[in-house]
Amino acid sequence: MTRAERLLRFAAITSLTCGCLSVAILVGVGAAGPSAATVRVHRAGAWPPWFASARLSDLTVTAALWVALLLGAAGVAAGLVAVRHGWRPPVRWLVTGAVLAVIALAVVPAVGSTDILDYAAYGRIAALHHSPYLMTPEQLRLARDPVGLLAPHLWQNVPSVYGPLATATEWAASKLGGTSAAVTIFWLKVWNAVAFGVVVLVLDGLTRARPAMRARAHLLWSVNPLMLWAVMAGGHVDGLAVAIAALALAVLGRSAVLGRSAVLGREPDRIGLVRALGSGVLLGAATAVKAPFVLFGLGLAWVARRSPRTLAAAGAGGAAVLAAAYLTAARGAVTDTVQRGYGVAGDNLWQLLYRLFGFSPPFRHITLIAALGFVALAVLLIRRPPSGAPDLPVIWPVLAAILAWTFTSSLQRPWYDVMIFVPLVFLPASRLDWVVLGRGVAGGIAYIPGVFVSHLHPAWLQADDTTVVTYVAPSGRLLALAALVVLCLTGAWHRREPSGEAVRLSRLATPAGVGGLDDISTRLDSAQPARGAVIAESHADQP
Repeated sequence: MTRAERLLRFAAITSLTCGCLSVAILVGVGAAGPSAATVRVHRAGAWPPWFASARLSDLTVTAALWVALLLGAAGVAAGLVAVRHGWRPPVRWLVTGAVLAVIALAVVPAVGSTDILDYAAYGRIAALHHSPYLMTPEQLRLARDPVGLLAPHLWQNVPSVYGPLATATEWAASKLGGTSAAVTIFWLKVWNAVAFGVVVLVLDGLTRARPAMRARAHLLWSVNPLMLWAVMAGGHVDGLAVAIAALALAVLGRSAVLGRSAVLGREPDRIGLVRALGSGVLLGAATAVKAPFVLFGLGLAWVARRSPRTLAAAGAGGAAVLAAAYLTAARGAVTDTVQRGYGVAGDNLWQLLYRLFGFSPPFRHITLIAALGFVALAVLLIRRPPSGAPDLPVIWPVLAAILAWTFTSSLQRPWYDVMIFVPLVFLPASRLDWVVLGRGVAGGIAYIPGVFVSHLHPAWLQADDTTVVTYVAPSGRLLALAALVVLCLTGAWHRREPSGEAVRLSRLATPAGVGGLDDISTRLDSAQPARGAVIAESHADQP
């Protein structure tokens, strides 16, 4: 075995091992029961979530989640390197692993965030025929409601900042869970499990004809511990929204049933009105789950700007769904979603800059600075894209809008990154992958352990947590923003192509009949399609 073969095998084994260990830690922390990282709920008999009463210390769960985060990112990085050099893991193994991980995380309490308790409270309010946009979890608590008693104190006076479709899913979970917060949480995780599976199926269907991209899609989503953490371990509603957005991309780019060949690189004037309308309806639904997913619609609008009919069809579909959703919601839904859903996070990157000038947080002009940064970065990304991106006139504007917002917003959470990873899978491998992963780690450490954020023991752990939130995480986010700008300005998105030895290994790395990589697919993966070509390769601080 040559040195290159050994390195390829090492990268593949490292990816699988790190990913499995990361997910196992998440499951273990949840199954251990209430802690500084796991939400506290009462058992509901035979119903999930299932957990013990291990009483893990603050230090233990914090260290465990740090290890899980670093292992997860390392696993994804090693997998991407291996895929770039010819590794084609059997898709059925990856999908099976994803299914097992989703099930395991669905039947344990939420880890790393208390947001799912807020969802349960809002759903309970709706199930009691009140409006979660007017009534707060604190009012539910004062009524001595069993679900309201478990609502997090941090957001107890905040009405829902989520869209009407998110409220509908919370209402449904509450109706099924009744007075049990535990059962309600389980059903909320069931919805997320379905959504996660939908994204897996959509991405697999759209990339089926191109083995390298297909492997990349599953590594970046299906078995990505960071995404499993956000959608399943944390139970965030973003999983529902991104599933609907993924379906919108599939409708826009396909003329056949899900699972057949896809065309995501078609020109705007070739997008039929029915496709545009259907995609607009779905993007409107995603926005009605959570407002920031309107960014997918902004990307589509940019694509269709030269085709008034396409733009009108997509806009009409989205507007119809949003109007229907918000008209059926009680008054206050729009103002709560817009006003309270935007703010300044304690780990925002801009604080490093305004503190240099002696301003104390929160700086009152920070939202304006973030808005200007968003516009500037969006323009830069559109004008200086990586090679291959211009041949994806649907995907790149969507991803550019999402990157610009997530990298510059003053209010960010690690689970917002689900918006990035879905369109990212369609781009050729580049240094953008490392920037996104690095930023994910920097943002993730600020939300560990996630449930108890004050009075951690020992005292030095609390002090270190404050330092991470105030300085370490913002520094990481700022470095990621700087790296993205540098990549745009220099055009140094890509490393040199793999050596001839690595190309030869692409035939050795995968058994016959599994993944089907040969010389032709290797050349396709390294080649840049011509501009304009049709790529038919299956190709709150709260929330």
